[in-house]
Amino acid sequence: MAGFVIIIILISAALYFFVFFKKEPPEYFFQVDLPEEKRQELNDRKNKNFEALELFPNNYNVYMDLGNIERTLGNASKAIEYFKKAWEIIPTNSTPWLNIGNVYIRLGMYQEAEQAFLKGIEVNSSYYFTYYNLAKLYRDYFPGKDEAINKIYLEGLQKTGNDYQLLQFYSDYLVEKQNYSEALKYLNLLYDKVPAENRNQVAERIKYVTELNQNK
Repeated sequence: MAGFVIIIILISAALYFFVFFKKEPPEYFFQVDLPEEKRQELNDRKNKNFEALELFPNNYNVYMDLGNIERTLGNASKAIEYFKKAWEIIPTNSTPWLNIGNVYIRLGMYQEAEQAFLKGIEVNSSYYFTYYNLAKLYRDYFPGKDEAINKIYLEGLQKTGNDYQLLQFYSDYLVEKQNYSEALKYLNLLYDKVPAENRNQVAERIKYVTELNQNK
């Protein structure tokens, strides 16, 4: 009997410790400078969204808007929570993970941003903008990642069927790295892919990079 009582006491003590001393996940915020009227406008919009959720609890657009509102207010953790809820409603949509990654960048949490963008690619490998965001993250915050950047762009071009917007970003990156001959290769692909109304601009870019390559 005494042994049983001791066991009960130990279990109770463990539960007490878990409830009162467990470590809560940190809440993240970033500094914003908003006039009071803007804050009130955002809070009014938030309340309307909550009313909408009472009628339609699985509304992707409402959760995305809530995430954008909380991000604007500087409530980073809350914004991430809402973006994740939006993704749970449409799990093949990578936009919530793009937003989450950009929230982490504002917090200076670059490893977490990388994981968010990689998750975005995992859930939808055909959206060009996720590859661009990951490549830009590497370029801006991970020195010495040139090989990884090239790999991301090339993977993205393969998965998106040479999306013209990604071709534009990649050719610009190659020009920035003074890899003019490779940039010309992708600019010529871009010329074939870009909407007809933009071809003159691409032709001018090809001419400009050709001159840079000749004078290198």
